[in-house]
Amino acid sequence: MYTLYDNTSYLLEPSRQFARILRSSLRNSPMAMDFAAGRFTEGIADMFLRSTKYVTKPEFNIDTVKVNGEDVPVYQTTILKKDFCNLIKFKKATDKQEPKVLIISPISGHFATLQRDTVKRMLQKCEVYITDWKSMRDVPLSAGSFDLDTYLSYLIDFLHTIGPNTHVMAVCQPAVQIMALASIMDEDNDPCMPATIIPMGGPIDPRVKKTQVNILAETYPLSWFEKNFLTTVPEGHIGAGRRVYPGFIQITAFINMNPDAHYRKHIQFLEDKILNNQAGIQKHAEFYDEYLSVLDMDDVYYLQTVEKVFQTYELPRGIMKYKGRTIDLKKIKHCALLTIEGEKDDISAPGQSFAAHALCENLPADMHDHHLQPGVGHYGVFSGSKWRAFVAPKIEEFIAKFDKEIGTYYRKKRVLN
Repeated sequence: MYTLYDNTSYLLEPSRQFARILRSSLRNSPMAMDFAAGRFTEGIADMFLRSTKYVTKPEFNIDTVKVNGEDVPVYQTTILKKDFCNLIKFKKATDKQEPKVLIISPISGHFATLQRDTVKRMLQKCEVYITDWKSMRDVPLSAGSFDLDTYLSYLIDFLHTIGPNTHVMAVCQPAVQIMALASIMDEDNDPCMPATIIPMGGPIDPRVKKTQVNILAETYPLSWFEKNFLTTVPEGHIGAGRRVYPGFIQITAFINMNPDAHYRKHIQFLEDKILNNQAGIQKHAEFYDEYLSVLDMDDVYYLQTVEKVFQTYELPRGIMKYKGRTIDLKKIKHCALLTIEGEKDDISAPGQSFAAHALCENLPADMHDHHLQPGVGHYGVFSGSKWRAFVAPKIEEFIAKFDKEIGTYYRKKRVLN
């Protein structure tokens, strides 16, 4: 299957080259671009190139961030390198001490750059770190396999690297992992345990309100997923011979969940080309350049996620394990919890993240909070205008309350004591 994908991509290269030449010649011809037909043809060539390009990892390209209306330089550094993931730090050019936020990006198809808007917005008031997961086709077999235990061990290592009093956000699938992480580190009284945990649109308990994703996982046995979706990385890649759930299958599944919406977006793109609506053209290009860039998942991790998260619901049932230890969310007593959900989320439906509050029954009542954002779907929880205007300020307020150095919650505790 992967070899067929590679060969098809290679065979399409002459067509892509023709489309590049056509697009370039039209863009460089003022006469052609003055007419709707010329812009329409250029749009067709552009759409073909974007839809058929061979996937490469995008860059974050965050050089500045607006703070109080001014552009402030941002520096990106890789502070820890591991076989399957790098830990990246973003810091503004300022000496001001700001809360530390670790964003756990999902391993569910897209690269961490899908959270570019998340990083940029949080950078306004925080020092930001993010997990930059690698595509498994770029990881040699000698690194071994990647599983949920490895995932959690990485997160613990990352928090030890960043240090105490770190706030942890998880977008989508790793909401499960940060709940497990908080339980393990709180039970161990680890000084680097998260100050706050913020799961956003994640499947903490998918039984609450099932979506198409949950129904698919329940409909077929694990062997069906293994037979139909796993393949081997072919020669020519660093990870040749590794069994993976390839990104090109995941993006096909994403699109098939909402084909009408994608069809309408492409029709709108061509209409914007005809009308020369530059804002609409740029928005479409930016979205699909990122949306169509996907990574490959390790087969072990993929099958564990399908089984443990979506079939047997191990975390909410209290039977999930980490290196033989049972993960009990009742052990969370010191990590303040804020859940974020989107009203129209059709991947992790409202209620799936909120379920975390009942599971953390020994966390003090005043350390719980929840935000349901009206009018947004899955991606609107962490990206877009409503994320920037409503969701991010809620998170900033929560962090400011529970930060152990500047937080009002701990100042009040000290006064009371």
